Amino acid sequence: MKFIKKPLILILKFLLLIIGFCAALWIFLPWREVGGAAVSLARPMLEQRGVRLNFAGVRSQSGEQGFTIDGLEIGGMMNFNFDSLTIQPQILDSLMNFAPVCSIRFRGGSMTMGQKINFGDGSLLLTASPNNILIERLRTNGDFAVNGFIAVDPAKARISRAEASLSVPQEFEGNMQTLQNFLPLVKDKNGNWFLRRTQ
Repeated sequence: MKFIKKPLILILKFLLLIIGFCAALWIFLPWREVGGAAVSLARPMLEQRGVRLNFAGVRSQSGEQGFTIDGLEIGGMMNFNFDSLTIQPQILDSLMNFAPVCSIRFRGGSMTMGQKINFGDGSLLLTASPNNILIERLRTNGDFAVNGFIAVDPAKARISRAEASLSVPQEFEGNMQTLQNFLPLVKDKNGNWFLRRTQ
C-alpha cells in the first residue's frame, strides 16, 4: 500500500502547488491590459471572416477578476451592440473542464437585422474547447428575451445542440421566418419560438 500511496500523495501535492500558483497569478493579473490585448487579437481574426469589431474602451473590475468592454459593437449579417460586456474567467471550472470557462454578463444589448431589437441585460456561462463551444445559463431580459443553452460545433460552424425559449416582439416575426433558413428555430402551436436541436 505504501508503494502506491506515496506517489499518489506526491502527485496530489504537485497538483495543489500548480493550482495555488495559477490562483496567485490569477489574482494579480493586470486585467485591463489582458482585456485590451484579447480584444485587439480578436479584431483581425474576426475581420478575416467578414465580421467587424469596435469598442470604446476596456477597464478592469474593481475588486474582481476579469475586465469590462465598453461600447462594444460586433457586425456582420447581424449587428450586435452592448453598452458594456464583462468577462470573468473561472479558474477552477477551467481546470476541471480542461478548457477555458468564463462567465459573461452584459448591459444594454441590442441586435439589428433590418430593424433594431433590444435584448437588454443578461448573462451566460461560456466553455470553449477545440471540439465544442457551450453557452449555458443564457438569460436576457429585453424585448427579445432568451432563456436556455446552445452548443456549437466550431469545426462545422453550426449549432450541434440547443434548447432555448425565445420571447419575440411581434414586429420581428418576419425576421424569424427568414432566420429559420439558417438556425434550428421552431414555433409551437401557441406561437412560442424555440431554438431547438437534439443530437
